[in-house]
Amino acid sequence: MRLLQTNGEPFDLFAALAAQQEQESELKVRIHEGVTAATPLVLRLVVRRKDPQQVQAEHKRLLKDASKRGKQPDPRSLEAAKYILLLTSLPAATFPPADILTLYRFRWQIELAFKRFKSLAGLDSLPAKKPELARAWLYARLIVAIIAEQIAGQVPDSPPSGYANPTG
Repeated sequence: MRLLQTNGEPFDLFAALAAQQEQESELKVRIHEGVTAATPLVLRLVVRRKDPQQVQAEHKRLLKDASKRGKQPDPRSLEAAKYILLLTSLPAATFPPADILTLYRFRWQIELAFKRFKSLAGLDSLPAKKPELARAWLYARLIVAIIAEQIAGQVPDSPPSGYANPTG
């Protein structure tokens, strides 16, 4: 996806990253693909610097992947690995950058949970062909997976807000 400045000029991501002073910031950008000139799609690019440990781990992963292919990692990839970059159309007045980053973390936790369920609970294939049987099979597997994770201490007892459940 090619990003542009809001005025349609080319957007230099790495110059924008180098100019970033804060831990979190946002930039207004415009995308070119699939958008007519009459209605440009202006989006927010939310940028957050990663912690040094996260950067080191990502650099190590990039170097390992490049080494497997017998290549050197692209310097741009190494630079981009220092940041979390999120592109959103959510309104800034309602969703400041910190909220966008929090939503992304929650989304990522949901992705990891589904990945775990798929592998541990055998949810990667359905033995049933009829929709009713498939649904019942999925519900049963999900219930067992959730109970197993609660027993193993994998499921937090409190909601994402951090407040303890008064009834639990």
